[in-house]
Amino acid sequence: MALTRLGGNQSINLATNTTGTLGVANGGTGLASGTSGQFLKFTGTTTVASSALGDVGKVLQVVSTSGANVTSTSSTSFSTNMTVSITPSAATSKVLVLHAPPSAIYLSNNTNYGHTAVFRETGGSDTNITTSGHNSTWGVYRLSTGTYMSGSAIEILDSPNTTASIDYKIRVKVDNASLTMTYGHDASQASMSSLTVMEIGA
Repeated sequence: MALTRLGGNQSINLATNTTGTLGVANGGTGLASGTSGQFLKFTGTTTVASSALGDVGKVLQVVSTSGANVTSTSSTSFSTNMTVSITPSAATSKVLVLHAPPSAIYLSNNTNYGHTAVFRETGGSDTNITTSGHNSTWGVYRLSTGTYMSGSAIEILDSPNTTASIDYKIRVKVDNASLTMTYGHDASQASMSSLTVMEIGA
């Protein structure tokens, strides 16, 4: 690049007289332009690239459902109590699943266990994510005395790796058919519960 010596009060307007791109080897980025929300990242020892900062770590969307959802079961197979659907905007996104359980769970005896789990259903695949790399003691209920107990909250950070629609489901079952569990009802009335999913930019 040729340099011109200027004298007196002469000046150069860099905004109007500098064109093209300045390579990394010369202290530039090699990029002609960028997009709002992007940042620069090094891709090697001598190259720089633009990358979408976009929504890293941000909550991109929230879907929630709540109500007096009551499920009574004596089955050792899971039954669905409540469902919420979300379609991630990127396959790299995480999904934070939050379940606020009902304040009352009925168990007909204090010998057997009732279970609550979160399932992820997408593209014909149905996965229990409560026990897939997560704390499997969540949502396991057994009475010491009485017939009612409060539920335990469930919080799972899931990595679905898809942009397809996902159904997250709260499901319940018992470990022995001699037990009846009523999820979400005490002696007189149903109690509220909720299921919330949040897409987190990764």
